[in-house]
Amino acid sequence: MSEKITIICDLRERASQVMSELLKLSTDKITIEILQEQLSVGDYQITDDIVIERKTLADLNASIIDGRIFDQLEDLLNIKRSALIIEGTIDYLDNSKGINKKAIVGLLTKIGIEYRIPIFFTKNQKETALFLYVIAKKEQLGNGNKENRLRFSKTKMSFSERQLFIMESFPDIGPTVAKSLLLEFKSIKNIANAEIKDLQKVSKMGPKKAEKIKYLFERSFCD
Repeated sequence: MSEKITIICDLRERASQVMSELLKLSTDKITIEILQEQLSVGDYQITDDIVIERKTLADLNASIIDGRIFDQLEDLLNIKRSALIIEGTIDYLDNSKGINKKAIVGLLTKIGIEYRIPIFFTKNQKETALFLYVIAKKEQLGNGNKENRLRFSKTKMSFSERQLFIMESFPDIGPTVAKSLLLEFKSIKNIANAEIKDLQKVSKMGPKKAEKIKYLFERSFCD
């Protein structure tokens, strides 16, 4: 009987080849199951407390420019064990126009030293898939501890955890912002009734995020 490894992939990763490369790693002894969900943090969830963020060097550069990377790093810090996979090599930066090598190297240094988030470099999506497979195999099967497997039952969640889970499902809302919203407004009902300008009083809640939340609360459902 074959053993099974389960990896949750964020819906935004559907455009990559990582999932298909992961499936190719299935064998007669170990089957790889991939579940696609909207993750509030990271791109791949290996166990309940391990989340991996994946970025190409071009993605990393773009996230530096728009400042998105810092929100993502703050969210990763709320995960018990997280890591960042960078696809590509530093040599790539020397031959790419528009990518600020010094800014990226500086950021990588900050991530490793100040944020203390492990960084791993892979050549391509195939190597990224292998990396994820090795981590999942070790964490889910390596020591025979079935507690390391992913758990999908929400029945054990407290009401507070359910509230956080609901708020984290909103676009661009990670654990930090979700918790800040609930602390500020006390309930999901109050968040839904809040004005856009009031929502922006919460740290890291810019006008675009506030507008998205308000739109989803007020939009009529269309099947």
